[in-house]
Amino acid sequence: MRLIPLLAAVAALAAAKHHRHRVPLIELGGADSIVGSIREDELILNTVPALAINSESGPVCAYRIINKADKTVSKDFAAEVLDRYTGQALIRVTDATKLDCKKAEYELELTASKCDEENVVSEPVPLKVTVKDTNNHEPAFEHPWYTVTVDEGKMHTEIVRVSATDADCGHPYGEVCEYQITNGMEKTPFEITKEGVIRNTAPLNASAAHSYILTVVAQDCGMRKSKSALVTVNVKKACIEGVSGVSDKQSFTSSSSSFLVAPKAEIALCPEVENKCTVKSATAELSMRLGHLQEGCGRQDAPIYTNETIKSCGLHAAAAVLLEDEATFVGDDGKEEKKLAEGAAKAHIVPVNAFDGLVPDKFALSFSMRHAAGSKQEQADKQHVLCESDDTGMNRHHFSVYVRHCKLEVVLRREAGAAAEFRAAEWRWATPEVCDDKWHSYSVLFDDIDNVSLVIDGKAFKSDERNPEILDDWPLHKTKAVKTRMVVGACWHGRTLSLAQFFKGSLANIRLLAGASETPSAISCAHACPERFQSYDDSAVFGEDKTTISFTAPTVAELQKKIQGIAYENVRASPTPGHRPVRLQTTVECTEGKTISLPELKTYIIVEKAPAPILSISGAAEVSATQKQLQIGTAMVPGLKLTVSVIGEDGETEDVTSDRKLDSCKVHLKPARDMDLEYFSSPATLIASTHIDFEHDKQGIVLRGEEWASVYQEVIEKIHYFNTRPDAYAKRIYTVQCTMEQGKVVSNEFVVTASIRGVVWSTFPTTVFTHTSTCRERGHLFPPCVEKDGGKGLGRKKIAPLFPPFPPSPSFLPS
Repeated sequence: MRLIPLLAAVAALAAAKHHRHRVPLIELGGADSIVGSIREDELILNTVPALAINSESGPVCAYRIINKADKTVSKDFAAEVLDRYTGQALIRVTDATKLDCKKAEYELELTASKCDEENVVSEPVPLKVTVKDTNNHEPAFEHPWYTVTVDEGKMHTEIVRVSATDADCGHPYGEVCEYQITNGMEKTPFEITKEGVIRNTAPLNASAAHSYILTVVAQDCGMRKSKSALVTVNVKKACIEGVSGVSDKQSFTSSSSSFLVAPKAEIALCPEVENKCTVKSATAELSMRLGHLQEGCGRQDAPIYTNETIKSCGLHAAAAVLLEDEATFVGDDGKEEKKLAEGAAKAHIVPVNAFDGLVPDKFALSFSMRHAAGSKQEQADKQHVLCESDDTGMNRHHFSVYVRHCKLEVVLRREAGAAAEFRAAEWRWATPEVCDDKWHSYSVLFDDIDNVSLVIDGKAFKSDERNPEILDDWPLHKTKAVKTRMVVGACWHGRTLSLAQFFKGSLANIRLLAGASETPSAISCAHACPERFQSYDDSAVFGEDKTTISFTAPTVAELQKKIQGIAYENVRASPTPGHRPVRLQTTVECTEGKTISLPELKTYIIVEKAPAPILSISGAAEVSATQKQLQIGTAMVPGLKLTVSVIGEDGETEDVTSDRKLDSCKVHLKPARDMDLEYFSSPATLIASTHIDFEHDKQGIVLRGEEWASVYQEVIEKIHYFNTRPDAYAKRIYTVQCTMEQGKVVSNEFVVTASIRGVVWSTFPTTVFTHTSTCRERGHLFPPCVEKDGGKGLGRKKIAPLFPPFPPSPSFLPS
């Protein structure tokens, strides 16, 4: 019975406890409030701690959210109970609300209502809601298009500043962290900073581009980019006084003989000058320096008197060449050698076939000379450039050119039979070039003994009453016979039969025109600088060697047009590579009495190295002929082909044969020819119409002279080989080799093997005839009538061997 009171006590205790927790109690887990957070694009609030009640104070069926400030029910958030006994619930964003970070915080209060007892409400609990930014806005520029104008030629620290804002809140989404130029950053001379400042990375040039359109975007710190904005940068042409529009460097190649130096040149006078100057005239002078290449505008690496200069300048082509690169020189010891007449005790005896006879009183002598003053004794000695004197018995100087006391002296004696008058016979020019130890070109021009002139380096010597000094003399006395010998670099003394009065220095390119003379203007033309300025404007004034050119015009605009027409010209086949500094000086004369000098313009002409030509010889390497064909003469190299090619910048080989000339070719037998059995003939008529000289040597034939490759090919193909005893050989080997560009370019050595077959005519005599008997006299068709020494005496006179009128002989046939 004791159990009943105990149960009653427990029931009473439970009733009392239930009464104490009748109001719902929201669990805070020791916190003072509930903290909620939510992103702008979310609907469910994340709370800490999670929303719940004390399980013994439930059940609850609703939560009420009110604004803390005015105690009104929140229209932005609502709670949804998930478990009435635990109080678990979700807080949602109401349909009428769109969260935005601009209202980043909500101060709320939360109460719980007990089920079936709406008036039983928990104590209010603070609820603080934070709204997080979601980068749902892109940056936006203040203006869709910016336009600005800047001066050319300057570095601008700020051309324009663009600005963009972001509707998002704060860092990182609401801040613009970077600006970018999105169109062609690598090619556009602009950059933009993080602050939106656009500036140029190189000076702008209005001539190259008068405006730029840039596409710019902004990017917030959350990597979201804006729509593009456009920035137009107009470039204002700066007023730069002087001449502009000329490149700093200009390249020249041998493929083109000339080009305009300043075709886009513009002369500018700035307003501050124009307002104070009424233009009376404008002058410009363009100068080019070539001294770093060679003295005398670089002529040393090219002869003065070439086929081109002879033809274009109206010089006589019949002048005899007395000294060449491969002339034979005789020393004072009597030994012969192949060497230029440089230094002491070397002279060249001019062969009779080069010049024969006496120098008349109408002639033109041209030569190049380098000579130093030397000692007093050397100055007192006669040093002969050229001397024609008696061959034997006497030492009379009929004609001589020599240096003495640093004067250039010429002696021309009238021969016996001339009028017995005391007339001019010796001319002495005092000029510093004779002893300055530099190369100079001299031309002595005799129209007659009363009209004598000297041209040095293409410029006429200015004579006066004392210079040149002229001495008179009587004619030479009469002798039984007059036989002379002409020598370069010394004088022949016929009485002692020896050379004397040697020239001490260097000589080259000696030409003698007998019976006629050249004009000073033609000589000057031949000395024109191979590279020079040119203009078709008649008002152009050229300086020495045409390396300067100047104009004067009444207006700046007219002067500008004249400058644009100036051309650089280089007529060399292989121009000397290197740079040529060029300067343009311009002045303006004002009617107000003052002269304005515009800034000097500097540029360079870069002469590129020309691709080296390749000279090649091809054809049939093996040929054959019968013994009968050799006896009547047969072509040596049928089907020969000479080819000149260059390799271009693209690596392709270009055939330039039609545009190139050769210096020489040789056809040599191996071993050397038998002088008594083997002979050659040349196409004399063809050679006479060319600039080629045909010579024999111990090994075969040598052709010399500047001529087109096609002409050389035709001549070589028509050279015939003869053998008076063809059974002496079973085969013959010979080579063909050519050169061009003064021997700098050498071809391959083309080897031909000629097989000799057949039987010699049994009736053919083996006697070798001399040149004193003709074929017709002996009654035989063979051998050919040539000189016994193999035609050496034909020399440079281009005389064809004397052959009977045979029908054309068959050539070597390819085997």
